[in-house]
Amino acid sequence: MPVEVILPKVDMDMETGTIEAWHVKEGDLVRQGDTIFEIGTNKAVMEVEAPASGAIRGIKLETGVPITVGTPVAWIYLDGEAATTPSEPAAAAASVAAATSNPEGASPASGASAAQSVAPGLRATPLARRMARQNGLDLKAVAGTGPRGRIGEADVKRHLEQRPRCAPAQETRPAPVPAASNSEGRLQPFSAIRRIVANRLSESMRTAPHFYLTSEIEMSASRDLLRRLAARHERIGVPKPSITVLIARIAARILRDHPVINASAEGEATRFHERIDIGIAMERDGDLVVPVLRDAGNMDMPAMTREFARLRDGMARRTLTPAELGGGTFTISNLGMYGVDSFTAIINPPQGAILAVGQTVDKPVGRDGQIVLRPMANFTLSSDHRIVDGVAAARFMADLREALESPEVLL
Repeated sequence: MPVEVILPKVDMDMETGTIEAWHVKEGDLVRQGDTIFEIGTNKAVMEVEAPASGAIRGIKLETGVPITVGTPVAWIYLDGEAATTPSEPAAAAASVAAATSNPEGASPASGASAAQSVAPGLRATPLARRMARQNGLDLKAVAGTGPRGRIGEADVKRHLEQRPRCAPAQETRPAPVPAASNSEGRLQPFSAIRRIVANRLSESMRTAPHFYLTSEIEMSASRDLLRRLAARHERIGVPKPSITVLIARIAARILRDHPVINASAEGEATRFHERIDIGIAMERDGDLVVPVLRDAGNMDMPAMTREFARLRDGMARRTLTPAELGGGTFTISNLGMYGVDSFTAIINPPQGAILAVGQTVDKPVGRDGQIVLRPMANFTLSSDHRIVDGVAAARFMADLREALESPEVLL
């Protein structure tokens, strides 16, 4: 009997998912463990591997449509098995769909499956596949340097840099496009992660009445503490702490005294969370991801620094699970390293607040009747007015200022 390929449950609260991209096409030979498609949830995009070796048939080609967990999306026929039911109806439907979407009679190699540029048995990261598609590169020509020959972004870049460039022939120059053409510019569909982010943040702006409080806070003491912590961490073999980690550590401590800022709205009720799980907004390949520091309220600085480094590395390598990318109770977004002075962030639903951090800049301020230079940074709290009132948010910001200006009191 053929082996069913089902839409797997990759998160505890997952009921449906979407196939974002197939990496194989009808009839391809696959090996157990090969990546065959990507599944999108409301938190992340994950790779799904073949459960057996054989010929894959009956592929449900439609992507981006919600599918119930456990639904068969293809079958794998072992060596010597005849491709009969149950795959034939699905395969026939796939053929009809392909013919409908390709009335000119183009070969399947020109369709979406071939655009993945991945042959059966090849192992490649999603970023490597994306780069290959964008550059018209067949990944069979790329040597992978990762585990089990997995092809990564660096492998594709290296191959593209070494690939000879051909001068375009004069007679093949494209005709000039009229100035009034509506096709000017490049239309790029949302990536799977970008679509998830767009939907969640649009939902947040529709349902959560945002209001914003900004405080300009002196960072002299926090800077001095970071320098001392860096020396201490080096002695005990812990990564150097960043300003983001310090802010997360201080926020986690303050949130104990401000449970409504660590709460979320559920219908017409407020959910007060027992734990403090802080999400840290990060950028990966142009997309927004938010790994979560679990139980941050009970972490000391070395533990939080280690966990932050692990999440950052896992984010870059695309090894984080949906459970590590969702379920936070409060989020911090720091754009100071990009030279941003201040900004307002959109709340990550269903959370009740998010803290936006700007860059630290030396500014003239008044101290003891004198004008002096001090490192100052803008902190902006976005709150959901359904559960957080202005005074509650202001008290949190006041405690945040006091803690950042005297951080050793809390640490």
